[in-house]
Amino acid sequence: MAYFGHFISSYPFSFRALVVIFLCFLAWTSGSAVTHDRVPPRFATVPAVMRNPNPRVPLASIVTFTSDEPAAVALQVNDGRVFYADRELRTEHAVAVLGLRAAERNQVRIFLIDGAGNRSAPSASLEILTDPLPADFPPIEARVHETSRMEPGVTFFNVIRTDRGLSALLAVDGDGKVVWYYRGNTMITDARRLRNGNLLFLDGPDAVEMDMFGNVIWTWHPARLDPALNSPPAVPVDVDTFHHEIAELPWRNLLTLSTEVRRYEAYPSSETDPGAPWSPANVVGDVIVEFERNGRVVNQWRLLDILSPYRIGYDSLLGYWDLTYRNIFAGTRDWAHANAVSYDASDDSFIVSLRHQDAVVKIARQTSRIVWILGTHNGWSASQSSFLLQPVGRLDWPFHQHAPEMTSRGTLLLFDNGNNRAEPFEPKMALEEDYSRAVEYRIDPRTKTVSQTWSYGGPGDEIFFSRIIGDADQLPLTKNILITDGARDLDANGNNSESDSGTTQWARIVEVTYTQPAQKVFELVIGNPSRLATVGWLVYRSERLPSLYPPERVLTPPLRGKVPE
Repeated sequence: MAYFGHFISSYPFSFRALVVIFLCFLAWTSGSAVTHDRVPPRFATVPAVMRNPNPRVPLASIVTFTSDEPAAVALQVNDGRVFYADRELRTEHAVAVLGLRAAERNQVRIFLIDGAGNRSAPSASLEILTDPLPADFPPIEARVHETSRMEPGVTFFNVIRTDRGLSALLAVDGDGKVVWYYRGNTMITDARRLRNGNLLFLDGPDAVEMDMFGNVIWTWHPARLDPALNSPPAVPVDVDTFHHEIAELPWRNLLTLSTEVRRYEAYPSSETDPGAPWSPANVVGDVIVEFERNGRVVNQWRLLDILSPYRIGYDSLLGYWDLTYRNIFAGTRDWAHANAVSYDASDDSFIVSLRHQDAVVKIARQTSRIVWILGTHNGWSASQSSFLLQPVGRLDWPFHQHAPEMTSRGTLLLFDNGNNRAEPFEPKMALEEDYSRAVEYRIDPRTKTVSQTWSYGGPGDEIFFSRIIGDADQLPLTKNILITDGARDLDANGNNSESDSGTTQWARIVEVTYTQPAQKVFELVIGNPSRLATVGWLVYRSERLPSLYPPERVLTPPLRGKVPE
């Protein structure tokens, strides 16, 4: 080595520097070869399949096995996409298998990925045989499914049998096949997935958080009117009701709608006769509620204090809440019928849909002040008329609308049910001419103006009419629009009906392109629209989820009560 140093020193500095760099490179590559891991992880035990121990979610299984080194786990179900089922590096694995089709021999392959990124060869294909859907489930048919043009993922929605005999949550794949379901207790309405991967939904009077295996994590109960049900495990919340909406705010508190009753000694008594004498009334007002998971009410925004209680729309005098407030002998009036509330982080506000006011209202969270009102200009008080949005260009107002939400374009998208298409004391549109649509508006809060930018449904387009419920969502990747046409009522002649008996009741979920005219790329029919049926079906809302697996966290399945496959 001394000789080599003497030898190299006789050469110019530039050459010596090159030699040193070369020797360092040899040393680095030699060390790399020793320390860099290029060996993929291997299965130390053969994967074993176990059924979900909770019978309410039968299309879920658990696979257990060990690996020879810490590894994450990816799955492929029925030749679909490969996706992570567990991103945490570990050697003992209990992995959730979701996305199994009913009544099929499902094929599942497992991949291991170690910390260096090495991926194993897939396991031998595991066959998981699933049972058929229950006999009392609705018929479900995908009449259109152009998967190459659809938003990828699964369509998640609720179903309600109109005789209240069944309520469930379901997910279908791009071909319209059921790949997950949960059979509920009472009537499931609003449902969504939380950031932690669990589901949050309204189940009868209560709000529930549940994991994808059907295990209840939290239950909250509105305790003011029904304290008898206020017992563990339900967490009491000091409000009258939960209805129509339950969501998680960015700071993890929960947002919902509740109600209150106020007595007015003089109140409008007719929707058709402006000269009818006013009379005493028990008016139900909606309340926006924020509460913590421990049940503590953080804040309430009472709409009877924010808007004029004396402005009525068609159906404001109905007794929708009579059963809830059955102790009130004279009955109630359903003044506004709030059916949706969402939080807009761009200006710290709430957007609330008021069905019986035919209006969508934005309210500042900190001050409770009105920001704007989207709706017809009839009947508003002088003090609130200044908040009405002024139309720019051709525009049709929404009537009895549902589910407004802000899009990534900064627009407002909603489902316009279209009931009556008039306000008291104008003549109603004939029932056979009523139509619904998904519609998008662009709102300028500075100039208090609104323009209509897109719509699907109605004259010159596909004609459909859902007299209650409905939803419209912008999808993030394709920008397609997912529409829940959730309550179709047709009589024996195929005409619109408002009757709950002697009609065909069914629902659709439709995905269309964000073009004008829009093109239909997915259509799912729930129920049987072809004949009069003794049982009807409703769908409150729907969502397209990228996967049944949560986007941010490891989904750990329950291991208690394991049942071998």
